Amino acid sequence: MAWWLPTACVVATVLGCGSEQSAPPGTTSVGSALYAVSPHSAAQSPLAGTSGAVAPQCQTSDLAAGLGPETAAAGTVAFPIVFTNNGSGPCVLEGFPGVSYATGPDSAPVGAPAARDGASSGPVQLSPGGQGSALVYALNVSNIAPEQCQPVSVSGLRIYPPDNTVSLYLERAGTACSLAQATTSQLRIHAVVAGTSDR
Repeated sequence: MAWWLPTACVVATVLGCGSEQSAPPGTTSVGSALYAVSPHSAAQSPLAGTSGAVAPQCQTSDLAAGLGPETAAAGTVAFPIVFTNNGSGPCVLEGFPGVSYATGPDSAPVGAPAARDGASSGPVQLSPGGQGSALVYALNVSNIAPEQCQPVSVSGLRIYPPDNTVSLYLERAGTACSLAQATTSQLRIHAVVAGTSDR
């Protein structure tokens, strides 16, 4: 006669009927479930170890930039631009830097800026002294017809960290296409990743 009672109890237990479990202050029970992260997932996250705090975006004034080791293949040179957080607290870099050739620290960009290559890898948090990098591919422009390139000598690179309007300058002598509408991308840039190289 009471065959339905065990089933009802099971359902009540699953749904939380008969016991009231309050969510942490400021959250809902559904929201608290969404915050559960396995140890493996946390270890893989670029923002692991932030204790739930969101670090501010890295500003150019808090960053130093340098060049990592170069490799060459098939008419292209690859090298990472390495960003170091010189600030007093953690900050976040996310997305693609702006990169172009320049003839000096105060010069205008020369030719077309770097084309974005690939997808963003998500936010990368840099602790004070921490480093992130973005890989650059520089084409040997001597392989482009002179009339499509108008090659000029350059002394360095102008670099805008992601979401910043103030640039950094790195010395790196080379040759660039001065035509902004060059048919082949003279520079390509990957998104910022943690560490000093994404290879």
